[in-house]
Amino acid sequence: MRVLFVSDEVAPFTNKSELAPVVRSLPEMLHENAGVETRIMMPRYGIVSERRNRLHEVIRLSGSEISTGDGKESLKVKVASIPGIRLQVYFMDNVHMFKRKGIFADKTGKLFPDNAERAIFYAKAVLQTISNLGWKPDVVHAFGWLSGMVPHLLKTEYAEHELFAEAKVVFTPQATEFEAPLTEKMVSDFELTGDGLVGNEPDVIGVAAADASIFLPGHETTNGAEQFGEDEEANMNLAAAVYERIQAGVPA
Repeated sequence: MRVLFVSDEVAPFTNKSELAPVVRSLPEMLHENAGVETRIMMPRYGIVSERRNRLHEVIRLSGSEISTGDGKESLKVKVASIPGIRLQVYFMDNVHMFKRKGIFADKTGKLFPDNAERAIFYAKAVLQTISNLGWKPDVVHAFGWLSGMVPHLLKTEYAEHELFAEAKVVFTPQATEFEAPLTEKMVSDFELTGDGLVGNEPDVIGVAAADASIFLPGHETTNGAEQFGEDEEANMNLAAAVYERIQAGVPA
């Protein structure tokens, strides 16, 4: 099985939320114990040190341009290994969208005004990069608020794409203390299609579009969704069971 992990954070590169350790451990556990082939992606924030984490650019994956309504933003793709294991993380790097000293807010706590646009850009960047890589996932598991548009794009813009048409989608939402819904202008600027976008936030859109959801520990679940716990092995078994179930066409 091939699983693409798309996350707002991956420890130890950033560790600001409960997402980071889950996305650090789950791919490793699945790879080592279940033979799952994985790819992991996250934004390259300004708080991620290139020198300390030994990031380097992947030239053949860099250079894609993504339309934003006000023009096009160029994407660089960088990669680094998770210390102590053989798994790599691909970083979506764009100065305008991500090179900031924070994830959703600056160091004073002031929210970035374009968080929803950043989520759309990130989803498009990830799927364009996987297209350039030519890697066909069986399952795409997106984690976090900024990753919430990935399930929707897979069900709309990429629904007929040769690499994604058969992929199943899992989403793990993240509780946030702010609101940043999509607007009609954003939908138009990024040429988004599909229903239920305007007025909703990326995490709500992600849950609606995904084939299944797995919530983080302590989070309120919806519609009887599965939930991760604190035990890494149990989380691995849960994720593997959900992946197999949706691949078999069993309703989540």
